[in-house]
Amino acid sequence: MILIITMLVSVTVTDSLATELTKSSHGIKATLKTTPGKNMVDIYLYDSKTLKPVKEARVSAKITLPDRTGVERELMGMAMDGAFSYMNSLDFSQKGRYKFDILVDAGSAPVKFSFVLDEK
Repeated sequence: MILIITMLVSVTVTDSLATELTKSSHGIKATLKTTPGKNMVDIYLYDSKTLKPVKEARVSAKITLPDRTGVERELMGMAMDGAFSYMNSLDFSQKGRYKFDILVDAGSAPVKFSFVLDEK
């Protein structure tokens, strides 16, 4: 049996600076960081109790773009600048709403996090 929990967060971005959104579910704290100016998406995963990075997970993203087309990305885990994140690139050239459905499989039941970003 697979349990999928969906959490929704919405934020508006008015420039190309990085934006961070955080949610917790089922023992995992997830922080989505988008950097439109660099076309980067990162998700930082932590154990909610210990705040230690989760380094052994499969992470995938289904992203709905402002024109309502969708893209899927596997997010690769990597340590950079002293932090561990799961990352991939994404073209942020469209203005409007981006919806991120992130699926994290860290060994127990997969957990789904949903984030909404309005890029202006």
